[in-house]
Amino acid sequence: MIRASSALYAVIGDPVGHSLSPVLHNYMINEFGLNAVYVAFRVPKSSLRRCLDSFKILGLSGINVTVPHKETVCQYVDDSSDEVKTLGAANTLKIQNDHISAHVTDPYGFLESLGTDKERFIDAPVLILGAGGAARSVLFALSKLNPGKVFLYNRTLEKAQILAQEAKKIYDLDIQTIEQTALSSAISQSSVIVNTTSVGMSPDYNKSPLQDFSAFSQQHYVYDLIYNPGKTRLLFKAEHRGSKIKNGLDMLIFQGLQSLRIWMDENLSLSEKQLKELRGLLRSELGG
Repeated sequence: MIRASSALYAVIGDPVGHSLSPVLHNYMINEFGLNAVYVAFRVPKSSLRRCLDSFKILGLSGINVTVPHKETVCQYVDDSSDEVKTLGAANTLKIQNDHISAHVTDPYGFLESLGTDKERFIDAPVLILGAGGAARSVLFALSKLNPGKVFLYNRTLEKAQILAQEAKKIYDLDIQTIEQTALSSAISQSSVIVNTTSVGMSPDYNKSPLQDFSAFSQQHYVYDLIYNPGKTRLLFKAEHRGSKIKNGLDMLIFQGLQSLRIWMDENLSLSEKQLKELRGLLRSELGG
């Protein structure tokens, strides 16, 4: 029940009407018995700073930040976590006593979503597809998993090279950028493949960041950060070749849970029953 004393949390972005965050967070708020409610606000780029000032006045307690504000919002906060300083982006803001602190939960959502599959990454060669913000978060997470060589592929090689140079210094990972002609070889050499691009996301069901799937095998673990559709063309083709596959729905759930932990300053956790119910609820929202 919403009360006058209920804490208010929100997600901001532009667009934001498609966001699953209100469904995700209100489910967890209810399950944890928290006196709070979570909503969504469309905030254009030009209004971001004024919006944050207004949130302070209105007494909001926490904000999730999505496209296109993850980088820009860092300019308007009072302090940032070490992870935000490293990644140059934030997706979670905590507002307390007129003070806004910035955090990022994506790397932790990725790590927690792996469960026992974390073991697959230890000393393993990993191929990362993409060189944007999501790739940065995954590389941050990889630095906690002690992988072997990391292959980084992006349609624009220069962008991959810039990210690789930065990541080598920060994460102490053995990263090698590759071109299109070396993709098949990199897939054969890798046991883990992570797609961080948006290629294949709804409504572009028939697209994939890869076109040749002949190198996939039962030895591969393929993780696509996309969760809509639940099985992208990349995952469908990889599974057909015998690979174990995983989509990004659990990452969405666990990065959201990490946000709640930050806001509440509590070590909250989901039971297997709650996780199963939440997956079903989110799939229903997605239409499947």
